[in-house]
Amino acid sequence: MGLSDKEREQPGQSHDDTRMKLNPIELGLYVHSRHQDLVEKRQPWDSWWQELGDYVMPRSRDITGKQSLPERNIILFDSTAVQANMILANGSLDSMTPHGSRWFTFDPMAQLKGVDIIEQWYKKCSEIAALEMARGNFYSIIHQVYLDRGGFGTAAFQVEPGRRELLNFSKFPIGTYAIAEDDEGHVDTLTREFEITARQAIQWFGRESLSSEILKAFDDPTGKMREKEFAFIHQLFPRAADEVEYGKRDGENKPFASVYIEKKDKKVVRVSGYEEQPFFVSRYLPWDCKPGAVYGWCPAAVALPDARQLNFLQKQLDSLAEVTAFPRFLIPDTHKDEVDLRAGGATTFDSSNPNAKPSEWLTGGKYDVGLDRVEQKRKAIREVFHVDLFRMFAEGQLDKQMTAREIAERAGEKLAQFSPTFATFTNEALNPVLRRVFKLILRAGMFPPPPRQLIQQDQTGVYIPEPEVTYSSRIALAIKSLENASLGRVFEMWSPIAEVKPEILDNWNFDRMARDTSRNTGLPADWLMDEEQMKEIRESRAKQQAEMEKMQSMAMMADAAGKVGGVKQDSLVGSALSGAMGGQQQKGKTK
Repeated sequence: MGLSDKEREQPGQSHDDTRMKLNPIELGLYVHSRHQDLVEKRQPWDSWWQELGDYVMPRSRDITGKQSLPERNIILFDSTAVQANMILANGSLDSMTPHGSRWFTFDPMAQLKGVDIIEQWYKKCSEIAALEMARGNFYSIIHQVYLDRGGFGTAAFQVEPGRRELLNFSKFPIGTYAIAEDDEGHVDTLTREFEITARQAIQWFGRESLSSEILKAFDDPTGKMREKEFAFIHQLFPRAADEVEYGKRDGENKPFASVYIEKKDKKVVRVSGYEEQPFFVSRYLPWDCKPGAVYGWCPAAVALPDARQLNFLQKQLDSLAEVTAFPRFLIPDTHKDEVDLRAGGATTFDSSNPNAKPSEWLTGGKYDVGLDRVEQKRKAIREVFHVDLFRMFAEGQLDKQMTAREIAERAGEKLAQFSPTFATFTNEALNPVLRRVFKLILRAGMFPPPPRQLIQQDQTGVYIPEPEVTYSSRIALAIKSLENASLGRVFEMWSPIAEVKPEILDNWNFDRMARDTSRNTGLPADWLMDEEQMKEIRESRAKQQAEMEKMQSMAMMADAAGKVGGVKQDSLVGSALSGAMGGQQQKGKTK
């Protein structure tokens, strides 16, 4: 059942449960219990992820813990699915978040747009954020995220302040974490399990918070027990309103909780928090099977049947190729030890008995038929992973110089199939991670001083509004260009009719079309005239045009007045003209 608007308006309220501030023992039990519950709900996906990993991501960890690393590589005889997922990940990196070019821009919220000093400040912030992300490990981590999205359907990563660089990104391996959604389908809880040595635990948490067992291992006189591994649970979740003490912003009172416990004895070893959610979970596409299916669907899921069959076919074809190259032989029992199979070898047989000589046996398999089936399976797998689309980008067939019609004709269908996951990735990962990056850099004092007009205040204090994010990557512009292609087709269809019935053009907002199509083709935002300035220019132009029309009208009247002298004043025409001119002159004097 959904929440009412009144409930939603309560700031800082977490509606999934209500926890009064728990003591360390209660908190440890709570975190352990919730971890076990979420891991149990994840169990059906573990075996499925394992099989996907076998055929698509053999480099990933052993998810179920039932297979050793050498055994996992024995079953793989064809790498088409592995390569297709790599192309998808590489293409996504190059086309959505390219390292070598600007792919995002921070913009002010709608009500602050048009204020030049504010827009320039956000532009500088964009440049600083892009530089800090490149200095850190964002691009190596986001590439791993793309691999997990294509191979397993779900990827989780986080960003925190780093020791070496301002931003430090890290990815959680599939199968090591479990997640939960809030009432709006947003993943707001992540719990994960990991193992570290006694020495690492001391370095990470200090002696005071660790159990006696870990301390005993670390203090082992021989030093051998220092490398013994111990399991820990880390859980991230939004704090309920009754867990936060108003006015305090220390780790235990920040909106987002971070709790570490020792798994074995459920002992809390660290409690801290974040100002905003520090982790991000991206699903390639959501499942539509049942409520509560929080993990994602992926191309590997569709490709799995073909990958299985392709793997089998390749194994059989390899066997057939070996048999063809090195045939089986039927050898008479009289020649058991006399057949020479070496190149150039000679074998003596009884010429009076032609059947008493060696002969090939069952080597007539049709290799070409198997190859045709292999190619069909490979093509199906590549289509699922959008290989053709990213090859078009890689080969330069799609770029900003192409017209909207060319893009629509060459990649319209492929882009339409890819755009849903692009939208999902933007909403679930790119938007929140870029806003967190903005806040981390802002709190670190690395942005220039903000304009005074930008500083806002509410009941919690002063703050800088979150930026809007505009994307200018090749895939974003290509998808937007499909709108431009639609516009071209509409004009092509209706232009002949508009020549006969021009009022039909009143259905369209031409100013909106002009601005949106310009943005869709990647035109820099500051090249577009501000809407208020555009209105002022139009008003000024209309005023000048009205004055010119007035001057033209006066000139025409003066010319007509000159012609009046050539008409007899006592005639009907002369009297009418004199009266009209007199009225105009009197009107002018009155003005």
